[in-house]
Amino acid sequence: MIPDDERWDDYHKKTHNPEEPHSLYAEEKEKLFPRGCLVVELGGGTGSDSLYFLKQGHSVVILDISDFALKTATERAAKENLGQRLATRQVDFGLHQIPIKESSVEIVYSRISLHYFGSKHTTKLFSEIYKMLKPGGTAYLTFKSPEDVEEMDYLRNVGVEYEENVFIENGQLRSRFSINQLTNMLTNARIPSFEVKPQKETLRDYTGYESTLLVNEVIINKSPVVGVQTS
Repeated sequence: MIPDDERWDDYHKKTHNPEEPHSLYAEEKEKLFPRGCLVVELGGGTGSDSLYFLKQGHSVVILDISDFALKTATERAAKENLGQRLATRQVDFGLHQIPIKESSVEIVYSRISLHYFGSKHTTKLFSEIYKMLKPGGTAYLTFKSPEDVEEMDYLRNVGVEYEENVFIENGQLRSRFSINQLTNMLTNARIPSFEVKPQKETLRDYTGYESTLLVNEVIINKSPVVGVQTS
């Protein structure tokens, strides 16, 4: 079986296009970021969305399993003279704890990068994400939806069902959690404030071609610390 880091290196080597635009989802969410904030992108790949965040004046940490993708992201930022505000680290989210200090990050961002785990491990990831947020911080996360009938039919036909809405396909777990499943996991992670909602994300490629992706969006908010008043 191919190790996951090699699998993802091969994937990015085959699919990376230096003209790949940032996602419209990144553009939409960036408008909600505090100005000049620290963004941690989980599964940032070759850095298209992170590069957009850098151009808007933010600092970014990309965590990803692929060394090739991280080196590519670093090179892209350097070409734009933005490398001084980018840090990268190779992390396998299936094996390692997310290496970010507790209560240190204003924004955590992950776009369709965390749906490779079962429900128990995804619950653990939610807990880690919540802990790394500063009081007042927010996480914006998207997951592919089981409402995509064509893809679900494909996974059921070629994969092996590992648990509800989680399949083993080509030696890799692929989760397509429902809104109820995500809500239960967030509750089990003891996250007090969150929102889960379906979304139709508009995709575009470097040629301008547009398509639609069905996702479920998870927004996690950490309440700001309220000062204690004394008389």
